[in-house]
Amino acid sequence: MRIARLRPGPAERHVPLPGAVVLRALDGQPAARICPEPSGERQHTSGQSELLAWYVSGHVFRKEDGQEVAPGLELARTAIESPERFVEQFWGHYRVIVHDRWCATTLVLCDPCGHCPTYYRFCRDGAVHVAANPASIADARPAFNSDALKSFLVHGDIGGVQCALHDVERLPLGHALWIPERGAPKTRVVWWPSWQQRGDANGAGEVASGEGVLGLLRRSAERCLGDKPAVLELSGGVESTSLALALAESGRAGNCTAVNHRDPALPSSDRSHHADNVARHVRMAFERFDIEHGAFSPPATIPRLARPALHVCMLAQLDALRERLTSYRDHRLVNGHGGNAIFLASPPDGALLDAFADGQWRRGFGAWRDLAVMQRLPLWWVLQRAFVQLRQCHADPLAAQASDLLTAAACDGLAEGTEPLAQAWLAQWPLRIRPGKRVQILRTLGNLRDIEVHPSLAASGTVFPFLTQPVIEAGFAMPTYRLFNAIYNRLPLRRAAYLASGLPNLWQRDKGMTTGIVEAGVAANLQHVEEVCLEGYCAASGWIDRDACRRAIGRIAHHHLESTATIRRLYAVEMFVRGWREDAGQHRAAPA
Repeated sequence: MRIARLRPGPAERHVPLPGAVVLRALDGQPAARICPEPSGERQHTSGQSELLAWYVSGHVFRKEDGQEVAPGLELARTAIESPERFVEQFWGHYRVIVHDRWCATTLVLCDPCGHCPTYYRFCRDGAVHVAANPASIADARPAFNSDALKSFLVHGDIGGVQCALHDVERLPLGHALWIPERGAPKTRVVWWPSWQQRGDANGAGEVASGEGVLGLLRRSAERCLGDKPAVLELSGGVESTSLALALAESGRAGNCTAVNHRDPALPSSDRSHHADNVARHVRMAFERFDIEHGAFSPPATIPRLARPALHVCMLAQLDALRERLTSYRDHRLVNGHGGNAIFLASPPDGALLDAFADGQWRRGFGAWRDLAVMQRLPLWWVLQRAFVQLRQCHADPLAAQASDLLTAAACDGLAEGTEPLAQAWLAQWPLRIRPGKRVQILRTLGNLRDIEVHPSLAASGTVFPFLTQPVIEAGFAMPTYRLFNAIYNRLPLRRAAYLASGLPNLWQRDKGMTTGIVEAGVAANLQHVEEVCLEGYCAASGWIDRDACRRAIGRIAHHHLESTATIRRLYAVEMFVRGWREDAGQHRAAPA
């Protein structure tokens, strides 16, 4: 959906919108004008009855059997009668707009995982503009939400703010948008997963033990890909290997290609030999790309994003990878992002308190020991950090450590905000006393927020099977203390993949050297990094100590990495601002 004008104002009611789908109120006046995407990549249908006018874009599947549901009046009626029941019964990548002609209210419901991000703007004449891309409804040179930018600079995320553009809102994850005939739009939570395995759901128990994980991934990948061939980003790690096995299990290995990319200047980070072994095992074509553009290389274009994102440090490298993937124009890219958060690649210390809260005393003491061994920390420190996680409100609490690079103005008036969906979920008593589950929720929602700013590398789009609703809900139903031992994390995923393949790389723990990418990039592009970080929006706002930042950038170039996180966030904020401030004709918009 390029743009929808809901509850159009007086000046908009008769303005032609070529190719628009019109939902009409009882008096015949347009209640909504919706412009679908010109590419037609996402199918859409619309219709009208005596009570409802509706528009459905994307694909909707039943949870119980995975069958696709034909969009129609029944689907629209279920959505407007009870969005909560709709989200409980169905999943997919969809956007549903339903106008209740009798009550004169409009519902906007998107998949709760954010695969169809939706932005809206409340205009002065009473109209509400809704779009899949913020560039469609934002001003040509928009103002920025300074609270969001400061929060990203300090914490690495924008907290409870949904969009870093002033006057533009994003529909929060797991929420529906209600637009009454008069007044401001309202949102409410419609996604309430089950936090425990249901006794009548054998599939949930199989997933928790590792037996059903690959089957769940296979079904999610099949629905996401449809009839498109796939290109799998295969690193040889646990997540990408599991996806390769799931695709092979579904019989798609023959029309899939696995790709691995590396920087030839940093051979220590090369894991293509693992990826090649996995591809050979599942009989999947394999291609390795040598991408020579380093981190912080000046990009040709800057995308217009809804918020800052750390991947802008690698824009030139991503552009080069996109160029190499042009030969796979009709393929969908499959990415393993999200598995780390759901299966707790870094187990939280609070998992031991989760075990005690569930009455699992033996496993609680065992988890306490496992966490101490894994992190090489005293038992007392682990327990202390577990209690601290009872109050955690950011996915990465260490990001906000005191930094002499930022001034007091950067932290002035900065509220401790978190994702609205996380606030609603964590207000429940069973979750308030389970800090491990709290960390799992915060990390997973952080990964879901990344979808809206993820770089588009394939013309047919990117799919994230780990970040689909069935996989996430199955992960949330798993006890956090069953996901690791003293040596390995992501145990259900590792076990399932190993039982299906016997591949030894599933148990390897050496991930190679990755920090060298950042320092080598800063050293090679020192002048560009200094120009972006020291002469931009943050410096003009008085949020950074320019001299301290200049010294920190120089130290990173000489392999002293203590300030790397802050400099990367500063660079991301400045590139975000540049993307909107510079000539729009020279920049691409982030895809929906």
